[in-house]
This record gives sequence, structure tokens and C-alpha cells, in this order.
Amino acid sequence: MLFFAEEDEVPLPPREVRITEVKAEPLPDGRRIRLDVTLTPFLEYPNLEVMLYRPDGEEERSMSIVGTMDRHLALTLHVSQRRVGEYRARIDLIHEGEVLQTETVMFALPEVT
Repeated sequence: MLFFAEEDEVPLPPREVRITEVKAEPLPDGRRIRLDVTLTPFLEYPNLEVMLYRPDGEEERSMSIVGTMDRHLALTLHVSQRRVGEYRARIDLIHEGEVLQTETVMFALPEVT
């Protein structure tokens, strides 16, 4: 059994792994976003691509996560220049170059005084 699986959880083969939850939390400074991603239990370490898009649709940041060992990820993405409107974070779950699942979460940055 894998070290992170609970007794009642069954680790899944790569093509059955899924993203079960995504939350975006802009931090009070308005320059960082905390992105929480939860996965089902897995047999093989999955890969993720994370993209952050500005309100105008342009990509702000991206990161690749290769072979995560954790089911619960807490990621921090930095915003280079604050913009008014809704940002979008997109997370792709990938296996052998194929996107198995895509999740998206929208959020706005807090007002900074």
C-alpha cells in the first residue's frame, strides 16, 4: 500500500485518477494566489500543468508539476501586475502526454489600500 493512502481509500491506476477539488485564494497582498488542488489516491505519481490567466485572457503564469507525491497540493502563483477583473486558473491532469481532466476556477484579486 502507498504511504499516503488511508485504509478505506483505493489508489487508482493513472487513467482513473481525477482532480476532486480546486480552490483559489488570493492572498491579502494582492500579488499572490494560493491554489489548493486535491487528487484521488493514485498508484503512479501524476503530472499537472497549471496556468494562470489575466482578465484579458493572456497567460500570466504557468507551472509544470512532474510526478507529484502528494494528493493535496498547496501552490503559490505570483501576479506580476494587478489587473481589474476575473482571473482564471486552469489545471490539467496529464498522463503520458494526454490531458485526462481539466479544471478551472475563477477569482478576483482583493482591493489593496
